[in-house]
Amino acid sequence: MTLPTTINLPLRVDYSSFEDINRYLADFTYEIQSMYEQLAQGVNGDIKANVYTQKENWTPTLKGTGVAGSFTYANQIGWVLRRGLHVTVWFDVRWTVSGAAAGNLYLELPYKVANSAQKPFSNTIQPSSLAYGAGVSTLHINAISNTFRGEIWTSGSGIATANFAVAGSGQLIGSLSYMGV
Repeated sequence: MTLPTTINLPLRVDYSSFEDINRYLADFTYEIQSMYEQLAQGVNGDIKANVYTQKENWTPTLKGTGVAGSFTYANQIGWVLRRGLHVTVWFDVRWTVSGAAAGNLYLELPYKVANSAQKPFSNTIQPSSLAYGAGVSTLHINAISNTFRGEIWTSGSGIATANFAVAGSGQLIGSLSYMGV
């Protein structure tokens, strides 16, 4: 949405009666409120920004794509900020045991990711105490379309990006911004 470039106020009327003035002021007030709502929607992504802005603590949870499993956490700290459809999460997760978890590692997100044909919502994360495969130099978190998953992926020079398998222990620190549902 684009911000309005003009303000369409009601036309003046002949103020021959008190009712005409009241009608004009009511129309004028409605137009000003409508303009403000359009501005708020353009800036914040939703008409009533103060109602749809949420800031809260969030408990990040790791899972495996094959078997969710259970994790024993040493750190499990997270925050979420949602403004309209835009969601940003920050997390610091350190685990010591990944009991029965199998498959690829992912972080359960607090809000469902918008439906998209690709993976436009990605960010680099800071890992600690994790073993990488040959050529891997970076870990990323990708918000997977139409799910609650932030999958952990690997990348590096001369290798294809790939999912990161569940590790027995480690630490992930980072953030991710995505469009929610």
